[in-house]
Amino acid sequence: MDSLKKIERIVKIALAVMLLVSVTLITAWLLSDNKNGKYDKTVEVGEQTADNSNSELAGKLDLLPDKCTLNQDLSGLIFTDDNGKKVTVSDFKGRVVVLNFWASWCPYCNKELDKAARIKAMLGQYTDVEYLLINKLDNSKETKKQAQHYLQQNKISFPAFYDEGLKVYNQLGLKVIPTTLVIDKRGMLKTWHAGKDMEPGVLQAMIDYTINGGSSETLSFIENELSNEAGGVNTNYLPEKGSSLQNTDVLCESQGLLMEYAVNTSNKKLFEKSFNYFNLKMRKDPLAAWVVTDKGPSRVNSAIDDLRIFRVLYEADELWGGYSQLLDNYEKALYRFNTQNQKLVSQYDFKYRKKANTLKLCFADFEALKILASKNSSWEQVYQNNLTIVNEGYIGDQFPMYYAEYDYAKQAYKHDAINMAEEMVTLLHLSKTGQLKPQTLTWLKNMVEGEGIYARYKPDGTVAAGYRYESTAIYGLVSMIANNAGDKDLANRALARMEAMRIFDSDKKVNGAFGNVDGTGIYSFDQCIGLLSYSTADEEIRNIRNEEK
Repeated sequence: MDSLKKIERIVKIALAVMLLVSVTLITAWLLSDNKNGKYDKTVEVGEQTADNSNSELAGKLDLLPDKCTLNQDLSGLIFTDDNGKKVTVSDFKGRVVVLNFWASWCPYCNKELDKAARIKAMLGQYTDVEYLLINKLDNSKETKKQAQHYLQQNKISFPAFYDEGLKVYNQLGLKVIPTTLVIDKRGMLKTWHAGKDMEPGVLQAMIDYTINGGSSETLSFIENELSNEAGGVNTNYLPEKGSSLQNTDVLCESQGLLMEYAVNTSNKKLFEKSFNYFNLKMRKDPLAAWVVTDKGPSRVNSAIDDLRIFRVLYEADELWGGYSQLLDNYEKALYRFNTQNQKLVSQYDFKYRKKANTLKLCFADFEALKILASKNSSWEQVYQNNLTIVNEGYIGDQFPMYYAEYDYAKQAYKHDAINMAEEMVTLLHLSKTGQLKPQTLTWLKNMVEGEGIYARYKPDGTVAAGYRYESTAIYGLVSMIANNAGDKDLANRALARMEAMRIFDSDKKVNGAFGNVDGTGIYSFDQCIGLLSYSTADEEIRNIRNEEK
């Protein structure tokens, strides 16, 4: 009996050792495969994962006017001169107008006006800009006499006007002085700054923005500072702690967004440069690598990226021609590798020849699917199937968003926290088909006008722990969604929140970027979405230029 017990103990120990070794080997194998792409994590929209919050955003927004917004007509604002004669902004039509609200008792205003000579020298570069001082005249804390004395004593010669009884101050919902508004030649408010630290370089960047459009300096930053020599857009401007990517990696996502902007603005040179990188660096397999690292392209694609690429190639072919054969090949590859049972799947692993068994709802680019259906009728069923999957993923009227992902094997939606950048892409696709729910649009409006939209939410509508921060891309996407839905007010208010994260500083390399002046927190997805959101906002500026020509 004792010998049998000994043998039993030995067998149990041996089995335990074998189990431990097996677990170790399987774990090592999985980790190895993950490095090689077989178990490549699900590709996310806005792949950069570092905390890209702007800690100063709430403070900036708290200071800005709350009864007006960007792209609002301010041509009817009325002020008075030293003699009480009325003057309106429309009197300066055809010129960019800078309104600087100030008072002689305000130390931050005084600090700005101490730089009057530098401001005047900077303004000398322009022939069509008026810089007007608007005194906050309450006839109590500030009087005309006090204001005039201050300007004379400090030899400040800018045209000076008065906001008597604070009519304009209250009409616009100004909260602090100094506040600077920059108004374009048509009388539309284009950009603003409230509070201290208005340097001449910041003002110059704001004027350039108003004259050239929001996209000008952002595109310049992307091309000259964020892109590599081959034309690939790097993920980050600087290395970021906590990011899953190196700052020199290039995402197909960013490359496709830049190509989309180029098509929207008929910029053939930009399109060809971006396309050449995509074509030469990202197409080792029939579909694009979702990322290119220093080791080369990934062997895993992302359906949303390839659908976007297909869509913009189709539009480029209509504009300039030359892409029809590639489009035919692309259509066949997409159907073969990114569909299963006439449904879209999120990705395909070319190394291990494996399709994903899930769909991220934001990957369903219905505009692209419709174009594919025009080339191959089999795509029509894919379109209908995935439209059903997205629509049935609606969470409910209390939190009128959509679950992030659908599992085909389980035939169920995943109830994970919702990445709101991805969610906004889902809504953008729905808005292009005219299927955005009014409840969703109302929620967006309430949040943009209220506390803002944070990075992640649980399906019950509460903010996910650790994600109570805002991002450029979310507001850029909301602006595009609102434009598609015909809600210009929401589009402009979302743009205003987005631009609170924009860097205005003509003296810095990062002028026009979204992030921090020291270069941190600058990610390609934010830059490209910000740029793309300007496609509509800058269209009027392009039209004005064409008329002037």
